[in-house]
Amino acid sequence: MKLGDIYVNKKDKSIIQIDSYATHMGNFPEKSIVVFRQMEKHNELFGSLPSFNGYGSREEIEEEYELLVPQEKLQNYSDWDEIFDMIEKSR
Repeated sequence: MKLGDIYVNKKDKSIIQIDSYATHMGNFPEKSIVVFRQMEKHNELFGSLPSFNGYGSREEIEEEYELLVPQEKLQNYSDWDEIFDMIEKSR
C-alpha cells in the first residue's frame, strides 16, 4: 500500500486514494494508520473533500477495498474520467 494507490470498494464500487499515514502524537509505533480520501464525481468535476477523509489499518482497508490502480501506473491515465469510466464498465 503506497501513497497515491487507488482502491475500489468491493461492494459499492466507491473509490479511495491513499493520501498519507498517521501516528498518534508523533508516536511511531510498529503500525500506523492509513489516511485516504474519498474520490467523487459531481457532474464533470472530480475531487475529494477533507471532511470526508477516512482512515484505517492496512488490513481494514484491504478487507473492504481492492487495489484498482497502483501508484506506479497512474501515469497511464490521462485523468480521473478514465478511472471512473473503468469502474462504471465493471458494474
